[in-house]
Amino acid sequence: MTPKEIIEVKIAKRLKERPEDAKGIGVPVAINLTGEDAGRWIIDCSTNPAEVRADAVTKAQMTITMDGADFAKMASGELNPQMAFLAGKVKVDGNLGLAIKLGQLLT
Repeated sequence: MTPKEIIEVKIAKRLKERPEDAKGIGVPVAINLTGEDAGRWIIDCSTNPAEVRADAVTKAQMTITMDGADFAKMASGELNPQMAFLAGKVKVDGNLGLAIKLGQLLT
């Protein structure tokens, strides 16, 4: 799957299947991907149901920035999120606890 498909299909599906996960986050968060698969998406967990959309302007409470290829590896289980963070491959602007909860949507 491409990073876009992971966000717009896989994460969106998980949010519909497990709406309690969105309630646990409760705010808009952004995923900002760089590299070949660059783009910015909002996962708005403040709405019911949660919304996932490509969005370059909405203010988020937390933003995760990383390379799109690394994001795809993390979603497939090839890259450990904690190791990626410690190696500087993942940058979190905002609440790190929200990033951990968001990461659970990928597993």
